[in-house]
Amino acid sequence: MIDIVAAAFLIGFSGAASPGPMTASVLGLGSRRPGPFIAGLVAGHGIPEAVMVAAIACGVRDVPYINLIALLGSGVLIALGIAQFLQAGEELVVKEETRAPVALGLACTLGNPYWWVWWLTFGVGFLALHPSFAAFYVGHIGADIVWLGLLGIAVSRGANVLGHHYKKVVQASGLAMVLFGLYFILTVLFA
Repeated sequence: MIDIVAAAFLIGFSGAASPGPMTASVLGLGSRRPGPFIAGLVAGHGIPEAVMVAAIACGVRDVPYINLIALLGSGVLIALGIAQFLQAGEELVVKEETRAPVALGLACTLGNPYWWVWWLTFGVGFLALHPSFAAFYVGHIGADIVWLGLLGIAVSRGANVLGHHYKKVVQASGLAMVLFGLYFILTVLFA
């Protein structure tokens, strides 16, 4: 069981550490305490992951309306990115973004077609060979917690160092979220 947790952690860490909407949303964190925001973000990401693991355990290999779910999630991601870009530097954006980190985690996850592809190809294959579903989930979500937690701490401390230049980082993060959302929509529509 430990080998499955370790393998899932390493596999999950490679995905968590790659640039994507979750990373972009953490970059907008600012100098706030990262704990509650990261916990909500990971919870929002972990819910569909738990559902996917459970579905695979029950034999589901195809998700109905997958394109519609990805398009809706991408739309939410674009809206959040635009808000972050336009309100960078305002204290209001800090409060609004941290009120709904679970929703942001859900949007970042469900709007990402690569998340769907990964789970419906590699995830299904790995769990078919190693059907330790709980162990896999613990290792996989553990990677998200570690990566996003470390990134959140680094960003919150770095925001104090960057001072007024941090607004540009937040704007770049918002722009990245918009671009990811648009790219995901194009991927769904023209795949």
